[in-house]
Formats: sequence, C-alpha cells, structure tokens
Amino acid sequence: MVSVGGVIGALVWSGFGAVVAWNGWTSYTDEQTRVGDAVEVRAEITDVGASETEERVDIEDGGTTTRTRYVPQIAFDYTFRGESYTADNLNPPSGGVETVPRYGSESRARDHLDEYAEGDAVTAYVDPDEPGEGFLTRETNTLRNLALVAAGGVFVAIGVVFLVAALVVF
Repeated sequence: MVSVGGVIGALVWSGFGAVVAWNGWTSYTDEQTRVGDAVEVRAEITDVGASETEERVDIEDGGTTTRTRYVPQIAFDYTFRGESYTADNLNPPSGGVETVPRYGSESRARDHLDEYAEGDAVTAYVDPDEPGEGFLTRETNTLRNLALVAAGGVFVAIGVVFLVAALVVF
C-alpha cells in the first residue's frame, strides 16, 4: 500500500531542494554572464557610507526582537555608449540570492568600503546587455552558489529516497 504522507513528504523535500538548487544555479549563471561580458568603464564615486536597516530575529523564548544592522552603501556615476548612469553595485548583481553583507556596527559596514572615497576615479564594469547595472569588482560568489546547487541536490536526493520508500517499502 502506498503511503500518501510519505509521497507528500518526498515531494516537499524534492520541491524544496529543486528551489534551492535553481536559486544557486541562477545566481551562478547570472554572475558568470555579467562578469564574462563586462567591459571596463571609468567611473566616479559619488557616495560612500552605510545605511541602517532593521531585521527581525527569533529569540530563545520563542518570541522575536528587532536588531539594527548596517549595510555598506556605495554609488558611482559612469558613461557607457554616450549614456550616463548611476549604479550602486559593489559586486555583479545577481538574480538569485541576496549578497549584500550586513554588519552589527556602522563603522564595520563603512570599513567594507574603505578603499573607496567620494570623488575617486575608479574602474567599473558594465554588462552591455544591462548598462544601468554597473559594478565595481569582478568578484563572484561562485563557491556559495555552487554550494546551494549541491545542497539542493542533496534535498532532491533525499526526496527521491523517501518517494521510493513510500512507493515500494510501505
């Protein structure tokens, strides 16, 4: 007899794994494409700082609390193919996982950008297909993205094992 609960559980595990793997793969391919296609442009840093954000955090007694976090902020102007743009991406933007670091203090968030100062002339990178999404570093999150693909694959495999067990064993 087929275990309906086992089949549903297997589909949940597999579905969750597929979403995680897809998210990692999308982030990986987006970043690789943007960096691979990017061309160098001259840019001027127009703003360096940190913004304050609130995030909800679970606490031990089962409730939640709000914690202040600080996010590094940078903006720069550049011209590409005769058009002027302003962007705020340190790293290549990605369609998947959010990659903006968050810090417990404003000074640590600012330290993340300590090599930049307002008015600096820098090299930025622009994907010709997305000229408004310039970025300052060619660093990607390859390891993190591929780890997500692998983790998602593990969840899918667990789901398949549960599915086989639900259909064959029970």
